[in-house]
Amino acid sequence: MRSHVEFVDERSGDKRKVELVWPLDADMDRNRLSVMTLVGAGLIGMRKGVSIDWPDRSGEERRLRIVEVIQPGLQDKAA
Repeated sequence: MRSHVEFVDERSGDKRKVELVWPLDADMDRNRLSVMTLVGAGLIGMRKGVSIDWPDRSGEERRLRIVEVIQPGLQDKAA
């Protein structure tokens, strides 16, 4: 929890950085993504360079590539 994950949508090139949080702390205006959402659950435990396929709200599948993971309490980025 509280990991910061930056990922890129490989089709659109859009980058996004989110913090993975419990549902009560979720707030997309502050880039806090619940681990109970499809994409939030998919990002748990991912490492830099790994890709996941993720269905968006319209049901279309997108490929998200992990650019960076920063875990709380760790000075180094997870590789």
